[in-house]
Formats: sequence, structure tokens, C-alpha cells
Amino acid sequence: MKLFEIPMVVTSMLGFCLLWGVDVPAARADFTFGPPVNLGPTINTVGARSPSPSADGLELYFTHDKLAGNKWLGGEIYVARRATVDSEWGVPVSLGEPVNATTPNMLYAANWLPSISADGLSLYFTHDAGKAGRLYVAKRATTHDNWGVPVSVGAAVNTASAWEPCISADELELYFHSDRPGGYGQSDLWVTTRATVNDDWGAPVNLGPAINSPAWDDGSGISPDGLLLFFSSDRAGGSGNFDTYVARRATKKDPWGLPVNLGPTVNSASVEAGPRVSFDGSMVYFESNRPGGYAPSTLLTDSWQAPIIPIVDFNGDGKVDAKDLALLVANWGKSNSVCDIGPFAWGDGIVDERDLKVLMESLMTPGPKASDVLCDVILSWIAPSFANTCDVYLGTSLEAVSTADRANPKSVLVSQGQTAATYDPPGLLEFSRTYYWRVDFVIPGSTPAIYQGPVLKFTTAALVYPIKNITAKASSMQAGSGPERTVDGSGLDKNDGHSTDPKDMWWSQGVSPNWIQYEFDKVYTLHELWVWNSNQIIEPFMGFGAKSVKIEYSTGGATWTPLAGVPDFARAPGQPGYPHNTTVSFGGVPAKHVKLTIEKNWGVTPQTGLSEVRFFCTQSAAATKP
Repeated sequence: MKLFEIPMVVTSMLGFCLLWGVDVPAARADFTFGPPVNLGPTINTVGARSPSPSADGLELYFTHDKLAGNKWLGGEIYVARRATVDSEWGVPVSLGEPVNATTPNMLYAANWLPSISADGLSLYFTHDAGKAGRLYVAKRATTHDNWGVPVSVGAAVNTASAWEPCISADELELYFHSDRPGGYGQSDLWVTTRATVNDDWGAPVNLGPAINSPAWDDGSGISPDGLLLFFSSDRAGGSGNFDTYVARRATKKDPWGLPVNLGPTVNSASVEAGPRVSFDGSMVYFESNRPGGYAPSTLLTDSWQAPIIPIVDFNGDGKVDAKDLALLVANWGKSNSVCDIGPFAWGDGIVDERDLKVLMESLMTPGPKASDVLCDVILSWIAPSFANTCDVYLGTSLEAVSTADRANPKSVLVSQGQTAATYDPPGLLEFSRTYYWRVDFVIPGSTPAIYQGPVLKFTTAALVYPIKNITAKASSMQAGSGPERTVDGSGLDKNDGHSTDPKDMWWSQGVSPNWIQYEFDKVYTLHELWVWNSNQIIEPFMGFGAKSVKIEYSTGGATWTPLAGVPDFARAPGQPGYPHNTTVSFGGVPAKHVKLTIEKNWGVTPQTGLSEVRFFCTQSAAATKP
């Protein structure tokens, strides 16, 4: 690592804490958690315990419990797969034999609580045949092969009970919980180690009273760098049920520090257990029976995930900007936990280019995974004070943008040695295309020092896309059936079919003229309008729906232009699941306001209305960049 001299910045920093219990000191931590997300019905309709993701994020191993009423009949290990980390999980399948083989003459048998190794070639799990758990490992030659016959991890571990293994990334530490003699509570966390992956596992060691409590401690998950240990416990000071905790150590040779409760973002009054950390350190997976799950019984748990988020607002002012970058630069080369956010959210003990790389994700526009980005976008970023110039990489290949450099630009080095903190791609980017980009910071010299930035991706907007930010007002309305109902999606099902509920529509009081007016958040180039007409059950008899409509548009709301060629609005059937049946072309006119005046409806009553409208626009530099 190349260090450099930079003037010091004097400032005060806020400490960030994850709070455990009222009687336990707060532990400093420079990361937090995002809201937990259920892994969805495809995974969880079978009940999913102890989720263990593969290193590439494309496989998820978990336990499928078997119940007969309230009686547990054992469990099997299942795996779900997906094509990419952004894809939905596929239908889980049982690993079958030999992994899920049963034990003869037993009332039940469980092969459960899996932990997949970093290389994806070893699967550790618990075999429980009704007496006590024992740890086994199954192996395969490649990730495309079937699993071989499981074998015991050895007598040193399995001479007493052992459940829920968790293998470290280097496969030299194996954590589990046990009620064997020598513990401190009902179930303790233990670890067995070995010198190399070819050696036998050594005698298990209790993690001690710093980790274990008089209660039940189990379900551990070790971080990829071996510095964080997540586990579950029903100890005092938690939510009253099983909570998830985390302990930290400075190096793999140091003892574990005091555990910290993950707090109310992750934990709830329900069970949160079996935590596992993704191999990239960005996510914690766990099981829970909290509300909002899909498991058919409260005795079963769903699998959830919560993002692990680095705290990049170093000075605590509520925004991430140049001041935070200055603090990181001022603490370069130091062990400052506030600025130490890389390569994982909890840092590695020193502030350096890895932390800069993480911070830059918040200082680059478009940000990570941005969508609907204009095709005439200008890339921008905040550069550190030490960087005289920047190299910019942009392309549609993740591999190329990730690995290219000055020596091998791979056709994605689009600007080298520029001083500006912006880059305007020539012409327009393609519609509906995913792009990857990276900015490297360069310190000139005979051998330039180049600090590689993160690779971010963004997706450009479609040529035609719906406008989202719309407000509505009308000449009049019936109580509970206001004009906002036509743009808030109320009444639409997953297939865009509309309901027959009047509360899901706009319905006027019938005082002429009947009009409804829409305002967008900015000027758009309008493509077309979809209309769902008034769709009450009595529509076929009463004809409340609009028929003859005058449409006007305006960029500022003062001068209005009539739209030519407006067709009659088609009548709705008065049945649920009604799809839109009128399309009005705008032909690319610029507008921020659109007014619909209903000159005649389908019946003879003065009241009229609409169910829903949807405006579509096209990308246009003239319209989107006033």
C-alpha cells in the first residue's frame, strides 16, 4: 500500500453504537442494518431454517422441517438456485440421498442446519437421529457434481452432542453449539480448529463466558474475514425470545469481545435465529417466525435477509459529501473505527484505499443500481483532494469495467488523466441498457499511484416509460372518490385490471363543467395516455364513464393547447379485472400539465368519472433538461 502526505483536518466525530441491553455497555460499531426482507414464497412456503448462501450467491441451502400437526417429524436439507444475484430464487429441491439419508429404527431423522464452504465443495450439517446431534460433512468434486456420502467430522467433536455447524471461509474453524459438559448454560457455543484443510479437527473449545450465557446460545455465523461472530440467544436483556447478537475480535488470534444485540431493526418479539453472513459481507441471513411470513405454521420459520450497511456519514450531519471524504483522507493510515468501513462494513483495522472505495459508492452519480437513468446522463463524483487526475471507465460489460486498466483498457477506458469530476458520454446512451462505470484516482509521478474505485451499475430508462410523480385535482368530487384515485394505483390488480369499487375511482358531483387536471413533477415529452373508464357495477346501466373528452396540455399552466385527434373514451364493462381500453396518442408534445374536460358521458346523468389513467413519456434532452 502506498501512503502519501495530506494536511490534517481537525473535526469532531460521532461514535455509532449497536445497543444490546440496558445493563450492558454500548459497543462501538461502524455499521448498521437495513430492514429485513422475506426471501419470498418460493423459498418459505416449505418452511426454511438456517439459510446458508454460497459464495457466489447463486445457491441457498436450508432446512425444510417436517410436521404432522404439532409433532415434529424431522427435517431435510434443501437447495434453491438462481441464475444471477438479481434473479428470483428458483423452486427449492431436496438434496436427497445420500445427504438426507435416514437412520434405521428411529422415529424420526433430521439432516439439517447446513453450512456451505467458501469453495462450494463441502457441506457441513447436523445429523440428529433422535438422541443427539452429530456433525457431518458431504463433499463434491465440482459445484456441478452431486454430493457424496457424508462422513463424520471426527470423534474429537462427535463424542458429545453437536448441532448447527458453521464453517469459516478458510475452513480452519468450525463453530457449533452443544450442551456437552464444561459449558456455562443450557447450550453453549464451541469451536474446533485444524492447521490445514487436510488435518483432523481438534478438541472443541468453549468460547467462554464472554460469549456464552446461562441461557441458550446457538446458531452461529462467522463473517468472511473471521472477525465477526453472529449467533442467537434467549439470554436476559433481549426481546424476550431468541434474538440475534454479534461479537467482534481484532484478529483471528484474539478472543471474542462482548456480544451486542442487533437491535430492533433485525430483532423482534418473535424468534430470530440461525444467522449466517454472505461471503461478500453485505448481508446477514436468518430464520424468523415474525409476522409477514409464508410458513404454514407458527412452529416453522421463514428465511429472511437484512443488508449490512457501512455508516459513511462520518461526521453525523445527515448527509454524505465532501466533508466525509475529507475526514477519511485526514485519517488515512490510522486505525480510526469511524472511517474504517472497508473491505467490509466493519472495517479491517486501518483506513486506506479499501475504505475510500466503499465511501465513493455514495459520492458517485448515478449511484449503485440506479434505474431509469436518462440516456443523456452526465456522470459525476466527488474526488479526494490528493487526486490530481481521474481515469473513467464505462461500458456494458461488468468483467471489462472491473478488470480494465491503463495497460489493458478493454475498450472501456473512456477518459484518462482528466481533471474534471464529471464525464459526459458522447451522444446518447442506449435505452433500457445496463451500464457499469468506475473512476480511478491518480497521483502523478514516474510511476503513478492509482487507487481503483468501485464498479457501479445503472440502467437507462426505456424509450417509453410511465410518469410516476403526478398530482391531480378536479372540478368536483364525491366524498371518498377524489381525483387522486386515478393516479394512485388503487383498484388495480397485478394484471392491471381495475376493480368495481367506487372508492377506487374519481366520481364528480355532476356540476358542469366536469374536469380533472394532472400536474407532473417536471416537463415531459408525452407519448400516450392509457385510460380505465368509470367501472362501477351499474356502469352498463347508468353510463357514468367519460365518452367525449377535450384534452389540453401546458408546460407552465398558463397557456393551454388543445390536443388534436382525441378519440371517444371506450365504455367500461362494470366488471372486476377491467383492463384499460382507451389509448390516447400525444405525439411527443412537451407538457407539465394535462387537463381533461368531460363534455359528454355514456349516460344521461350529470355525474361522471374515471377509474385510472397512466401517462407515458419518451426520453428527450429538450424536455428533461430545461
